[in-house]
Amino acid sequence: PGAGTGTAGLLSSLAAGACYAVYTVATKVLLSQGWGVIRVVSTVFGLGALLALPLLLTGPTAWLTQGAGLAVAVWLGVVTVAIAYLLFAAGLRELPAATAATLTLAEPVTAGLLGVLLLGEVLGAQSWIGVIIVIGAVVLLSLPGRLRGFDAPLRAA
Repeated sequence: PGAGTGTAGLLSSLAAGACYAVYTVATKVLLSQGWGVIRVVSTVFGLGALLALPLLLTGPTAWLTQGAGLAVAVWLGVVTVAIAYLLFAAGLRELPAATAATLTLAEPVTAGLLGVLLLGEVLGAQSWIGVIIVIGAVVLLSLPGRLRGFDAPLRAA
């Protein structure tokens, strides 16, 4: 609290956003070349797992030997990654990459609202402002270009 945002955090956020964009476009390209949804997701996450393997091998793993820890790992791996990204790739098969990526912006809002509704969490004023901004942006970006005023030709001043 009160520490501010560090440069490393901002750069990491930008890198994460860039990686997600590359993932989205690469997945769309593979799907358009005839790859199946399961093949694309399996390949991408298999490569990601190989890249993350050194972190697993050098980090604490005792929690995986306990029932609750293993259950959490399976839940995170199957539900929050495998199923979610299979559905995302299935959507990418039918939608432009930009549309699919825009719709995923609602994910943190959904998580926050589920926390409020199901877990009794309390969001502060900044969080509610963020929810409103994200919902507004997703709605705006979902409108056809002509409704946003982008199909009119540029006029000379």
